[in-house]
Amino acid sequence: MRRGEIWWVNFDPSIGSEIKKTRPAIIVSNDISNYHSSRVQVIPATSATQKLYPPECYINIKGKASKVMADQIMTVSKERLYNCMGTITQEEIKDVERIISIQLGLISAN
Repeated sequence: MRRGEIWWVNFDPSIGSEIKKTRPAIIVSNDISNYHSSRVQVIPATSATQKLYPPECYINIKGKASKVMADQIMTVSKERLYNCMGTITQEEIKDVERIISIQLGLISAN
C-alpha cells in the first residue's frame, strides 16, 4: 500500500455524518508509515461531483470523474482496504496535498 493509490475501503460502521459504505479512497499517508503500520490515512472519493467545496478536488478513477473530500480524512486499519484500483497522477497528488493543507488550516482556501 503506497501513497497515491486508490483502494476500495469499507467505511462501515460509521457514526453521524462520517462517510459511509464501501467506496474508493486515496491513501495519503507517507510510504514509510504505510510499510510499518497496520493503519493508513485515506481520503474518500465520491462520484457526486456537482459541487466542489474548498477542501475537495476532482480526480479520475478508471475514466470516471470523481472528487475526494479532505474534510473526511480518516485513519483506518489496512483490514478495511481491498482491491487496489490504480494510482492517481502527479498532478492529482498535488491537488490532494493542496486540499489537505486547506482542511488543516496550513494554507488559505483563497
